[in-house]
Amino acid sequence: MSSSIESNSILQSVLRRVAETEEYKNLLAAIRRGAPVISVSGLIGGPARALILTLLQRDVRRSFAIVAEANQDLEAWERDIRFWYCAVHGVSDCAETVLTFPASESDPYAGSSPHAETLEQRALTMWRLANGGHDFTLLTARSLARRTTSPDGLKRMGAYLRRDEEFSPEELAERLVASGYVREDPVAAVGEFSIRGGILDVWGPGRPSPLRVEFFGDTVYSIREFDPETQLSTAQLKEVEIAPMREFAVTGDDLRLWAEFARDRWRDERYDRALRDRTVFGDDGETFPGWEWLVSLVAPTDSSAFDYLRNSVLVVDEPGGVDSYLSNVYATLAENYAATEAGDDLALRPDELYLKPEELHSRIEAMTRIELRTLGRSAASVDQQIRLDAEQPKVQIGRSRIGAAPPLFLFPLGNLADVPEIELHSRSVRRYHGRLVDLAKDVKRNSDIGSTLFAMNSLGVAERVSEILREFGVEARLVLGAESGEAGPGAIVTVGQPSGGFELPSAGLLVHVETDLFDEASDAALRTEIKKETTKRKKSKTAAFLSDFRDLKSGDYVVHIDHGIARFAGLQTLDLGGKKGEFMLLFYADEAKLYVPVERLDLVQRYSSGEGTQPALDRLGGIGWQKTKAKAKRAMRDMADELLRLYAERKLVGGYAFAADTPWQAEFEEGFRRVRDGKEPGPTSSAS
Repeated sequence: MSSSIESNSILQSVLRRVAETEEYKNLLAAIRRGAPVISVSGLIGGPARALILTLLQRDVRRSFAIVAEANQDLEAWERDIRFWYCAVHGVSDCAETVLTFPASESDPYAGSSPHAETLEQRALTMWRLANGGHDFTLLTARSLARRTTSPDGLKRMGAYLRRDEEFSPEELAERLVASGYVREDPVAAVGEFSIRGGILDVWGPGRPSPLRVEFFGDTVYSIREFDPETQLSTAQLKEVEIAPMREFAVTGDDLRLWAEFARDRWRDERYDRALRDRTVFGDDGETFPGWEWLVSLVAPTDSSAFDYLRNSVLVVDEPGGVDSYLSNVYATLAENYAATEAGDDLALRPDELYLKPEELHSRIEAMTRIELRTLGRSAASVDQQIRLDAEQPKVQIGRSRIGAAPPLFLFPLGNLADVPEIELHSRSVRRYHGRLVDLAKDVKRNSDIGSTLFAMNSLGVAERVSEILREFGVEARLVLGAESGEAGPGAIVTVGQPSGGFELPSAGLLVHVETDLFDEASDAALRTEIKKETTKRKKSKTAAFLSDFRDLKSGDYVVHIDHGIARFAGLQTLDLGGKKGEFMLLFYADEAKLYVPVERLDLVQRYSSGEGTQPALDRLGGIGWQKTKAKAKRAMRDMADELLRLYAERKLVGGYAFAADTPWQAEFEEGFRRVRDGKEPGPTSSAS
């Protein structure tokens, strides 16, 4: 094999053709002259849109906030933006250039807390935005509308530590507990910390390894990264950020205060049972399932994502879809709140959790906005009129447009002539299904008018593709590294993971991904690569479970960290909208089923009991398991108090000093040594 390796600046020379098209220049001119709303039509698919936005962000030097419908849309956007950002800027690592701002898409009135990973990612993104921002932020429609804590309040939840500067370790420990960290020794996972004398270990979100901070009094003496497996230091740092694990700072005193406020707000006797179920935890300063949706009684939520996106350009991916999605969200929230109230359960009004539609509209209008509409504003105007004319009953939240709730008009069309519309046409590319002869012919044909770029998932595949193309007479160059170079005729092959291929006819650019050439054969490897970082974080806990899992049989009992004791019923493969996944099947009381993806095995462990008795299954969605955990915490706290009292009593009791040995005792002991050494006979015994 022989392949020349050139620099990423070759990619820059390829993309320079896109920036030199008349359509792109018109778009750039519109945003530079301060147009409040710009409509971009004709771009099909996320990869083409990501390329245009990355070029635009580089040229206008402003932060871009891209709004998609739901969390499932963010993964593809993140892959596309990162790939094109590296290509446009000629760098090799773009991991820190894109922030994702997901939303909890669960029902706030279901009595359950948002997923821990969602809380962690939201807090990390908000922390970084509050402390300076990034070039790209990806968020969902729901996260745009969610009420949350202010940037100033969030800054006080985390910490910036610098060597030789002062920061009280006690204050840092208090901040960590309030912002969602758990005290564990040793530290083995993200969100854990421990403190031993003047040494504090902590593993914050967004970090590949934990930190060891050594204090001399209140002065930071040293900051080191260390390996959680060996506990050995791996790197010295001068400064570091420690981000919060959640967006609300809540202490035990806050939860006790919440219990008082809750009794005052829901004083009607019909709420007594639901109130007791929560205040029994609040009075002990402990959280309970779903507390995040009720905490605003004591934690101010007078801000939103808009306060973290100041001076950003708001990019809306298909405004009609975002409007329709949020319409269903607001309709469903109203229905679920009414049902919760009718069931005598505790709930905050939707407008206490989310911005009112008129507030949301006002905040959107105050930002510079780019609307990505595939068919343009004229088609959107027709679609809007159809929705208004049709009778549309309210339905449960979903991505379907059938029977959607009435539109919110968050992105009014108004007079179409008032908004500049830029047409940037892209097309889907051909799928070759392994027919590489046809591929080579098309690459040769396109070489006369432009460039063909191949983005493969791995270096091995990229090298093989470049070899295959050369075998069919195509001049293919493998582009890696950081050296300078210019694009020539033929094809460019590089390593990257954009979500799909596309064609930009005006720039003569064709982009192919691995699945365009070889069908879906490499999807599993691609998903493994994308989730490698997540898997690495969970590796230690999952490995511990797998050692027990080998001997786990159907019918054995396990414990889920959030839902309690269940009966294991084996592994099952489920088809989720065309994608298959493997899940653990757990049975709870009343034969309730819970499917746990194998990626979350760290949440489950084998049940063990010293008595060997058969345990009672917990009720899925009930609070029995939470009470059990709270009882265990109280028992541990009581035991710790008892040990402290015992040690204190021992310290206060006076000791007794025995007198020194007398000569008689010394002579007595010496007699034993002489017998042992055989110098004197020992006592004899006679049989009677």
